[in-house]
Amino acid sequence: MKKRKYTLSVPPDDDDDYGIRSIVPPEYIIYFSGFLDLFGVSMILPLILPQARDLGASSTLAGILGSVYGSMQLFSGPIIGNWSDSIDRRMSLTLVLFLSAVGYGLLGIATSIAMMFLARLPLGIFKHSQGISKSYLADFIPAHDRNTVLGHFNAASSIGFILGPMVGGHIAELPGGFNMVGLLSAFIFVLNSVLIWLTLPSVKPSPHLDLAREDSVTSLKKLNSDEINFSPRLFLDSLKQIDWKDLWDWFLIKFLMGFSVILFRSNFSLMTREKYGVGAMMNGYLMSFSGATASLSGFFVGRISNRYRNDYKLIKHMSLLMTFTLLGLITSPNIWILVMFLPILSLATSVLRVSTTSLTIERSKNQGIGATIGLHQSIMSVARMLSSVIAGVSLEFSNSGPGILALVSSSVALILLILRPQDAASKRKKNN
Repeated sequence: MKKRKYTLSVPPDDDDDYGIRSIVPPEYIIYFSGFLDLFGVSMILPLILPQARDLGASSTLAGILGSVYGSMQLFSGPIIGNWSDSIDRRMSLTLVLFLSAVGYGLLGIATSIAMMFLARLPLGIFKHSQGISKSYLADFIPAHDRNTVLGHFNAASSIGFILGPMVGGHIAELPGGFNMVGLLSAFIFVLNSVLIWLTLPSVKPSPHLDLAREDSVTSLKKLNSDEINFSPRLFLDSLKQIDWKDLWDWFLIKFLMGFSVILFRSNFSLMTREKYGVGAMMNGYLMSFSGATASLSGFFVGRISNRYRNDYKLIKHMSLLMTFTLLGLITSPNIWILVMFLPILSLATSVLRVSTTSLTIERSKNQGIGATIGLHQSIMSVARMLSSVIAGVSLEFSNSGPGILALVSSSVALILLILRPQDAASKRKKNN
């Protein structure tokens, strides 16, 4: 048998069972599962809101449909996470994948808006497979290899997210295409759940593992997680710990910058269809292109950041670039000009995600890094939940509505950055 690269940090429940299942190293199975997960999701994701419009929903109602998923994810995350921590990881991952398949299957047979809303409920509650997969790896992989393995998992999942929209877009162009894509997504999730159940060893969570308290919690990769997670208690505790007199302006700037990108990308496929007459196949290619450019942008973040000795200066320049890019996106006369601006937006947001986190750590040393980061992530989770509704309402007034609101948000953040410098030297000078 091939020698394993990693050793179990948490022993399996049944050694004989593990011996049968260890023909393929479990980390590789999780990588493939992550690929299937986001491949199945991204096949149908860009098609949901246009399909809602085809069934007679207004832009606002379509936006509400988009927010149902985010709302359920926001509050079910801690519950499903605690449940996963209390039972066998293989069992919890198998169940959430299978119950997600139920949601996609309901989408596949949906013939009305009501059925689409019904289908979003199990997805919003149980679609936490990515988080549970990472938890499985955290239990399974030794601490010194954990960041590398989680990086491989994210890379495999990203490939699925890039390829899925193209496949889904082609199928959606066929008669009854949306329903075919929904049923195919459901089949992929059923296949994924069977794969996990039959091939992964049964591993219970480690009672000593607390990812939230590891030394790696302040790493940029950890702090930049896009997982939707919200705890009312931690949210209120963070509110009390932060000195708003010192940090209110930075909090507002960071929120406005993040919200502008979230708002522009919300209902993106609906916006491009309404404004440019783009079909399902082209929207699939656009989403795949955006995912690919976002992944490639990560290779340039370090090089760009190393050219700046001052995070505040870097943030100011990237905010200016993002603002002008948003202006170019909303004024694009055709879809091809819009495509030219998308990689620039991906690059600016990738650099900003890292540099704003770095500056937040510097600014919050006296406030508590965990409280500051946690509060911001909670606020952005709520913003992510509401963005689809706001974008939907704005589409009622203009096809460029989400982009205009995003441009306003980004412009206000840029003005505040100029009027209220956030680097340490300027802050000391101001205080003196």
